Amino acid sequence: AHGGFNYIEFKQDKTINVTPVNLSSNRQLELESHLMLFFTGFSRIASEVAKSKIANLETKKSELQRIRAQVNEALELLQSSSDIRGIGEMLHQTWQYKRALSAKVSTEAIDSIYTQARAAGAIGGKILGAGGGGVLLLFVEPEKQLTVRKALSELVCVPFRFESTGSQIGYYQGL
Repeated sequence: AHGGFNYIEFKQDKTINVTPVNLSSNRQLELESHLMLFFTGFSRIASEVAKSKIANLETKKSELQRIRAQVNEALELLQSSSDIRGIGEMLHQTWQYKRALSAKVSTEAIDSIYTQARAAGAIGGKILGAGGGGVLLLFVEPEKQLTVRKALSELVCVPFRFESTGSQIGYYQGL
């Protein structure tokens, strides 16, 4: 595990490069103000979801390449003064690619929650981790967050904020 807000490269030779991502404090606050976390209430065995994605790797190269390309786009956007809503749009696209990796990544219930969130004003989002349950990260403009919270009132909204730690950014619960 690597704490903080990092660019992590998994190399072919099985080495890992971790580079801290530097954001201005204003950009960090802007990003933070647009993010919401919801616990879906669904549990799953993450290793089973991951195994199903690994089994599909050969046939899902296109989706993986698209997800990979969006990493650099997101970094560029975050480190610029471009409209932050582009991150929400990228999250939505990436969620569509991730869902295509395996039928176990999402469920009808998760898809329904995501559809409700988008109808209420979320620009994008995705299930964190392997998929299949756990925590849903949403990108929502601040003025629409109350509407999204009401639309997802059956879920636990998990408060969080980024914590500056030198050149890194980490998140923690407990507001």
